[in-house]
Amino acid sequence: MTRVIFVLWMFSAAQAQTQAPATPTIEALLKEVHQLRLALERLAQIAPRIQIAVERLKVQQEKVARTAQQLEELRRDLDRRRSDQPKIQQRLQAIESQASQAVDPGRRRELDEGLKMFKVEAEEHEKSLQQMQAREGELSGQLQTEQSRLTELNDRLDQMERALNVP
Repeated sequence: MTRVIFVLWMFSAAQAQTQAPATPTIEALLKEVHQLRLALERLAQIAPRIQIAVERLKVQQEKVARTAQQLEELRRDLDRRRSDQPKIQQRLQAIESQASQAVDPGRRRELDEGLKMFKVEAEEHEKSLQQMQAREGELSGQLQTEQSRLTELNDRLDQMERALNVP
C-alpha cells in the first residue's frame, strides 16, 4: 500500500513538473538549440554537395585550360603554315618559270619532275592547312562548351553559397 501511495505521489510530482511553465530563459535556450540543430542539419546536407561541386569545378577548370592551350598551340602552327603559303607559291612560280625557259631537254625534264613533286608537296601542305583549320573550329567550339560548363558550375556554387547565407 505504501508503494502505491509512493508511486502516485511520484506520478503527481512528475506531472506537476511537466505542467509547470518554463521560464523565458529556458524557452530562449530551447529555441536557440532548435535553430542550431536546424543549421547543423542544413550544413550536413549542403556540405557534401559543395565539396562535389568544388571538385567538379576544379576538373572543369583543368579541361578549359587544356583545351585553351591546345587551341593556342594549333593557332600558332596555323599561323606558321599560313606564313609559308606565299613562299610556296613563289617557289612554285620560280620552278615553272625555270622549266619554261630551259633550253636543254634534260634540264627541262629534271625541272618538270621537280615541279610535279613540288606540286604534290604544295597540295599536301594545303590539305594539312585545311585539316588544321577544321580542327581549330572543333577546338574553338569545344572551348566554348567547356567554358559554359564552367560558368554553370560557378553559378551552382554561388547558389549554394547564397543558400548558406539565408537564416
